[in-house]
Amino acid sequence: MLKTSCKRLSMIIPVIALAVFLTNTPAFSTSESALIDQLDGLNAHQALALANQWYWEKQPVKTHITSEEVVFQFESGRVKKIPLPADEMMVAVAPFFDKTHK
Repeated sequence: MLKTSCKRLSMIIPVIALAVFLTNTPAFSTSESALIDQLDGLNAHQALALANQWYWEKQPVKTHITSEEVVFQFESGRVKKIPLPADEMMVAVAPFFDKTHK
């Protein structure tokens, strides 16, 4: 009985350790320079689509939009800006239940 319990426990512990590791790791982790390279040559619409993708992938990038550009801020503090077209305006809408920000 004790031998069977130890064998089961020795099989369960690695599974638990792997589960803990995976829940603390972003789904997709890409180096900062690789992320910045993905922005090269994109227009504002494409940059916003990529920002949305990165958000759902939990990439370590903060993005916001101003009246003139889409702004990407990386963990290192580096900032990359993609200009908006001069003849277009974009509006960002953030739905909320109790408050607008954390």
